[in-house]
Amino acid sequence: MISDWMGEIRPKTLILASTNCGVGCSLGFYYGVVNAYTLTVALLIIVTGVLLQILSNFADDYGDAIKGADGPNRVGPIRAVMLGSISLTTLRKAMALVIIMASITGIMVLVMAVGDNLELLSKFAFLGVLAIMAAIFYTIGFAYGYKGFGDIAVLAFFGLASVIGSQILIQGASGVDIDWYYDTIALGLAIGLQSMMVLHVSAMRDIMEDRLSGKSTIASRLGYKKSAIYMAILCGVSALLSIGASFFNHKQWEAIVIAFACLPLAASTFRANIHYENSQKIARERKYCLIGCTIHNLAWIIVLIIDFWIYY
Repeated sequence: MISDWMGEIRPKTLILASTNCGVGCSLGFYYGVVNAYTLTVALLIIVTGVLLQILSNFADDYGDAIKGADGPNRVGPIRAVMLGSISLTTLRKAMALVIIMASITGIMVLVMAVGDNLELLSKFAFLGVLAIMAAIFYTIGFAYGYKGFGDIAVLAFFGLASVIGSQILIQGASGVDIDWYYDTIALGLAIGLQSMMVLHVSAMRDIMEDRLSGKSTIASRLGYKKSAIYMAILCGVSALLSIGASFFNHKQWEAIVIAFACLPLAASTFRANIHYENSQKIARERKYCLIGCTIHNLAWIIVLIIDFWIYY
């Protein structure tokens, strides 16, 4: 039973979600204040981000199960809900529980960070509702993930909102003036593009089955070769944005560290381009793509800590 739920939760994706928010919080500390209060806000931000990722994972499997999108020829892991080990009713109840938990932690963040700024409070509350709706309707209802719009949602919520939103909230909790910075915007885009790569490599793995089930992802529309090129473009642009953020806003030697931190993701992208027609090998690259994204995020967190305590 525990293994069934762990399969639905997908722990590896939670590491990516938490480090995405972690980079944004680190930027908030860099431009704000580090104390017990802001650290508590950061923890709540990360917990909320992880809960939204869990909700997205549950909703993804729920929608796929209802539509019968994952058939016997599926290359990726077979989830418990597909096997009947977890019923659709139970999964639906679990989704409701996660929504309640994410709402509680999200409200706590907003009250602690921007509670006295009604304009900002309303904007973030609206963003939170959109994030929940985006997670639910990826494969349910409108099912925009089946229509090729999943990449846009990932860029918006797992990139821009995770990084820029987290930075603004930590600044709000710090009691300093809230502002926009080049490195935050560049990293929001870079991390969003890398998160898109994780989604895309899964879609590359499932091109054949998605076409049979009518799931029109970007990968199923582009085909194998063009999908591999698309992934390479995402990797290259995200690396340029990330290295540029370090080069222009921080120390130049840190840009070298970030460049090296991008290599594992580049290596995974290279292998995906070589084996783009081999679904089994592409399936293995999803893990390495996740690892590459996480290494990049952790490198940025470390760089920001060093930059703050030594140079700032």
